[in-house]
Amino acid sequence: MSAITQAASLFVNEIFDRVASDLAMLSDRDFEILSVDYEERTDRPVGAGGIHVSFCFGIVDQAGEVQHGALILPLPESISLAAYLMMQPDTVVADLRTRTEIDSAIREALLEVGSFVAAAGESALRAVGSQAQSVMFEGCQGVQADVRPALQYEEGGPLSVGRAQVKIAGQEAVEMVVMVPSTNVLVGS
Repeated sequence: MSAITQAASLFVNEIFDRVASDLAMLSDRDFEILSVDYEERTDRPVGAGGIHVSFCFGIVDQAGEVQHGALILPLPESISLAAYLMMQPDTVVADLRTRTEIDSAIREALLEVGSFVAAAGESALRAVGSQAQSVMFEGCQGVQADVRPALQYEEGGPLSVGRAQVKIAGQEAVEMVVMVPSTNVLVGS
């Protein structure tokens, strides 16, 4: 396994763990990671089966260059996390999960979830010994089923992709995907 692949695999696992633990603590709900698979790809993976939210982030290297990545989560789970951060009761969250349109309050809370994703990425950088400077949140977008999320990425270039089966607040397991560039941005000194 190359140093780049090893660093990316560790980073993906760390970001899954940190997103789950941070958002579980903040939402006061269980966020379980059931399994993680890792692969190297040359295309952006899609979120199958429904609308997803892509939380985009940038990894800033020592020279100030930004490499882009994303975490993709189905819309109902993204809305759940946003609503839990807003301290909504389970009955309200159950209603919100059925919606495909979101209001401005949920939109703002989704941006807050994205900030936590970037913070988890920052912690993951330190855990894997990367020399990158930081991870910054770059916004989120809704993505239709089976459509590749927007990502500043050269098509055909190498991507490191992690797929985790997760359960949030006792709901059915769903797939959460993290994609990061397969470059030396994650490699330590």
